Amino acid sequence: MRRALERLLLALIAVVGCWAVGLDAAQAADPTPSTVRRFALLVGANDGGGDRELLRYASTDAAMLSKALIELGGLDKGDRVVLDNPHPAALEQGFADIGAKIRQAHKAGERVQFVFYYSGHSDEAGLLLAGVHVDYKRLRALIDKVPADVRIGILDSCSSGAFTRFKGGKKQAPFLVGSSAEVQGHAYLTSSSADEAAQESDRIGGSFFTHFLVTGLRGAADFDGDRRVTLNEAYRFAFDETLARTETTSGGPQHAAYDIQLAGTGDLVMTDLRKTSAKLEISGAVSGRIYVRDRRGNLVAELFKPKGAGPITLALEPGNYAITIDDGHNLHRAEVEVRSGKTETLEVAGLVGIPLEGTRLRGDPVADPRGRPPPPLGGYREVPFNIGVSRGSELNTAHRPDKIRNRFSVSLGATHAAAIDGFQLGIGAVGATDYVNGVQAAVGAAVSTGPMNGIQSALGATIASDDLRGVQTATVALGRERVNGLQVGFALSYAKHLRGVQLGAVNYVEDAKGVQIGMLNLSRGAIKGVQIGLINYADEADASIGLVAVSKKHGVWFDLWTSDTQLIHAAVKFRARKTYSFFTAGIHPLGDDNSRSLSAGFGFGGPLVWREHVSLELDNVVSVVNSGFTATRLPYLLDTLRLSLAWRPARHFAIWGAVTANVMVDLQPTPTSTFRPGYHWAARIGDSSLTDVGVQIWPGFAAGFEF
Repeated sequence: MRRALERLLLALIAVVGCWAVGLDAAQAADPTPSTVRRFALLVGANDGGGDRELLRYASTDAAMLSKALIELGGLDKGDRVVLDNPHPAALEQGFADIGAKIRQAHKAGERVQFVFYYSGHSDEAGLLLAGVHVDYKRLRALIDKVPADVRIGILDSCSSGAFTRFKGGKKQAPFLVGSSAEVQGHAYLTSSSADEAAQESDRIGGSFFTHFLVTGLRGAADFDGDRRVTLNEAYRFAFDETLARTETTSGGPQHAAYDIQLAGTGDLVMTDLRKTSAKLEISGAVSGRIYVRDRRGNLVAELFKPKGAGPITLALEPGNYAITIDDGHNLHRAEVEVRSGKTETLEVAGLVGIPLEGTRLRGDPVADPRGRPPPPLGGYREVPFNIGVSRGSELNTAHRPDKIRNRFSVSLGATHAAAIDGFQLGIGAVGATDYVNGVQAAVGAAVSTGPMNGIQSALGATIASDDLRGVQTATVALGRERVNGLQVGFALSYAKHLRGVQLGAVNYVEDAKGVQIGMLNLSRGAIKGVQIGLINYADEADASIGLVAVSKKHGVWFDLWTSDTQLIHAAVKFRARKTYSFFTAGIHPLGDDNSRSLSAGFGFGGPLVWREHVSLELDNVVSVVNSGFTATRLPYLLDTLRLSLAWRPARHFAIWGAVTANVMVDLQPTPTSTFRPGYHWAARIGDSSLTDVGVQIWPGFAAGFEF
């Protein structure tokens, strides 16, 4: 009996020992326990203010990183704050909001990692948000104030390496640092050194550094093949790829930098590829620069895989992808479908050569100064002169299916060529696929699917599917990419990106740097310039001149004030960055008919000085003023020039006072008229009674608040 008990005890010890070993192994395999919770503040700021070029992809960069962290990095959507083109006050509020979330997590006993990401403009002194500096010391203090166990800061902006200099960060090769769930401290990564520009690219649809950082987080940086990407691996991949891709760009080589102050053992895991069910594995036999595009043509991943490197796994959304591989000698392509719950493998056998393109697409080739694409293999079929009545009945017909280039083409109906160097004219419709350098004009429609340089004009419609440099005029003028120059659409003008002047009854742009003039002006993005029209709307505008001029970013404000002319004024104010317009109404119920009055008017002005808490503004308002509360005569015209000083203790509240100069015109003067609205406190400094017009001039005041 005793021996039986001893044998049973030994068996129990063995079972417990095996369980403990298995538990240790499991913990070693996954050193980041579930008690670690990740929070993120992600900022994209396209507008740096002043004369700085408006960026196109800063907000896109923030969205890309957010998506990768949600899908693979353990970030819950409710644990992130995303800011799109914020002002400094909104940035500070973002830090306050994320700090409140983190304090709640700490109360629940959770350990916290915090990620701050910024993509946008900066210089050697700090971030640039709509022209306002947020210096690096202030940013550092905001990040350090976040009550997280680990704080990770990522800055993708020009001269951002200066941010790491406060505690010894420097441009050098990738770091090695260990950490685990018990780690504490910070890690700051920047996309460029203190004296370098951070660059974005239309080809990749984002900045180089963030593009490669996200590619690395999706698996390209998993150098040890453990299906997890650490901070060290992600930085090393982004550092190498960014430097390699910018060495030959016009902006020059871009070196990432860092400042690390972490203590702990193990690795700080950024993404876990085991958490996604849809994967693309690139086999070890595939090598070269690899481009992965989704079904919409967006570049979702890019990496260089050297010969002899092992397989690489990328975590992607389920869907269809086109993969192009440039091995330095030839281009190959493959179409793959990545399905949920499956790992799709890309093998050499699945690649199809595309010899006609050769290696022409590698790197950043020197662009044709007129934007023309490279000529087709074998060149164009030169047909200097073309004439006809339709596409099937013209001189070009004899040379099809070759790609034809015309110097002068005219048609009584419709005509088409691959390229135009000169004139293409038609009564019906004219079209070119590769490019137009010269004049393209028709009564019906003129269409260019390639770059357009010159004049494109039609009575009906003009369509430029690629960049247009020059003049575009039509009843309906459409620029589907960049329009650099003058666009006139008598009924409708549309440009995706405008750099110049847009005229039309209705004007619409995605973003613009220039002038919009029309009855209705609309912009989905920012206007670095002026909108002039009856109704203007933009996500953000420098200046907006119109009866209703709404800027989404700057908002609609309300003013209440008193003045020497009216006891109570109220106004609805439409602010842009450098201008504002407003409708106003007022009443003065005190006194007799020589002072009681009603008024309504419209004003326009702008800030002379704008600081975080103080502003100095100048505006002018023209009002019609009725003496008394009944209409017994023609109203007076009152012009008031105001210089106001405001204190702004909160973002959407101000208290202000103003000095004014008033000029009132009486269009129906009488010898006995003594009417002047308000209190009559200030003496008149001018009083002229002409035969048909009476004029009064006097100084005044105004004081009120804005919210």
